[in-house]
Amino acid sequence: MKAKGAAEKVIAKDLVLPEGDASLITLLKNELESRESYTLWLCGEMGAGKTSLVRAFLYTLGLPERTPVVSPTYTIMNEYRIAANWYAHLDLYRASQGFSLDELGIHDIRPFRGIFVEWPEEAGEAEMLPPTHKIYIEPHGATARKYTFTSCV
Repeated sequence: MKAKGAAEKVIAKDLVLPEGDASLITLLKNELESRESYTLWLCGEMGAGKTSLVRAFLYTLGLPERTPVVSPTYTIMNEYRIAANWYAHLDLYRASQGFSLDELGIHDIRPFRGIFVEWPEEAGEAEMLPPTHKIYIEPHGATARKYTFTSCV
């Protein structure tokens, strides 16, 4: 899914990694955390590993591992504070069922350093959360994933 007017620049294409490989997290951290703020769209089928990727990334940033990072499928959004920064994790899978991003008020809550959006294609108003980056995740065999990471800015 492409945001209106955004030209995607490929940072990593068809990167196949075993589950738990830290090289993708390092790549994401170097690219995303070099920015003042960012919005990462996570695209992939159910069970592709979107929430697992967000969890690993937040733990790498310093979120205590005793803090659960779970899919916000029913709560729509979870927030995490790491040092002085706030991060939001959204799951818009149910957005097509009458939910409005405007009702969530994400831009009114607080300034987020990073926003992670699962199922952005389900929100007809996805332009309210335009991506700075996207990651496409596909299962690759029983214990690996294939990733394509792009920049939209």
